[in-house]
Amino acid sequence: MCRVVTQKRYTVFNVFVDHYSGYSYVHFQLSTSASETILAKRAFERHAKLYGVNISHYHADNHIFDSKVFAEEVEMCGQTIFYCAVNAHHQNGKAEKKIRDLQDVARSMLLHAIQRWPDAITFHLWAFAIRHANDIANHVPTKSKDMLSPIERFSKVDVKSQVKVSHTFAPPCYVLDSMLQQNKRVNKWSNWARVGTFLGISQQVRNACNYCKRMEESRHSRRVGFVRYSHMERRIHD
Repeated sequence: MCRVVTQKRYTVFNVFVDHYSGYSYVHFQLSTSASETILAKRAFERHAKLYGVNISHYHADNHIFDSKVFAEEVEMCGQTIFYCAVNAHHQNGKAEKKIRDLQDVARSMLLHAIQRWPDAITFHLWAFAIRHANDIANHVPTKSKDMLSPIERFSKVDVKSQVKVSHTFAPPCYVLDSMLQQNKRVNKWSNWARVGTFLGISQQVRNACNYCKRMEESRHSRRVGFVRYSHMERRIHD
């Protein structure tokens, strides 16, 4: 499928937080319309089913979640929903706290990356920063007695954090040439890798990373060499 450059950009993101485990799922939207919010709800439920979890109840703010079409969607799926009182966002504290935490972490990572590489990193990458921050939060062990991460509680499966393949947001990375990835020969004087920017773990391709070759496109790759900002140490992730 051919990738087409578009001027459309995400403007908001929806956060779904599991009350028991603290596991969170983010879905990006072009607007806050009811149709896009329903698509976000369905995407979250498909994601939850991958871990054997069925969603039966929602607790949400008012606004678009109180619309007729969204309520009909919840009822059609055999689910229930409760709403916060007017101007009582504290009644949905878990979701509000998660939104604030993701925004703070993503903002810090993005500003740090812009200072390190201003020619390549812009604020247009905020969605990748939000998703990367969410992935980190889901895999980091909590301060509870069992020291389980949110994804372990949510899926009820032991999924230990892989610290060796964890990286900061948007460091320079070298992606192995596609010919070499296929074990084919290339000219010894040509570049064996393309320079890009690490944007987080891919959500579509297993064991792959998102990287940005140019500012207008992002791709997936499995053979990536990373350059750390702190020690400028090159690490190879396969």
